[in-house]
Amino acid sequence: MIKFRSKQMPMTKIGTKEQELKYVLQLLSSGQIGEKEVVKFCSKHTNVPQATVRAVLDSFCQTIEYHLSLGYSVKLGDVGIFYPTISYKAVDDNTKAGLAQLEKINIRFRPNVLLTEAVNKAEKETVGVYKIVDYEKGFYQEVGKKELGDSSGNEGNTDETPSSGTGGGNTDTGGGFEG
Repeated sequence: MIKFRSKQMPMTKIGTKEQELKYVLQLLSSGQIGEKEVVKFCSKHTNVPQATVRAVLDSFCQTIEYHLSLGYSVKLGDVGIFYPTISYKAVDDNTKAGLAQLEKINIRFRPNVLLTEAVNKAEKETVGVYKIVDYEKGFYQEVGKKELGDSSGNEGNTDETPSSGTGGGNTDTGGGFEG
């Protein structure tokens, strides 16, 4: 399940220096899984031994690295495409043109439509709606829970008890968190 929260933030009005408070939606990370978890998951769901999955995964990563280093894009079926891009300095003089302009080679990933659709169809949940108590200190107060797609304007719980904490806390318990 993909979790979100709505959080009040000061935003500058376009064309002015005036700020107004708006609620923005933020994606909450579920964490990160590592190679070990990927190998276990693949092995469990394919009945292929973990050692074989690990060997294939290692070779797979080396294959992508190798081909990207040659300047190729690498398309992975229904997953997407990895491709190289560059960052460079523009120069006025053709005698300065060339590899000296190169600042960095970047690797980008563009997901396939099917992958994007699968993620967009995933279950979604709002864990809370938070208003600013003290923006400078990163204190927020939970003012309700509103499910995605609920346009009734009913924000549920309107408990006015300020959140405590020093910022960076767990928002699921109503603690303060940093802006």
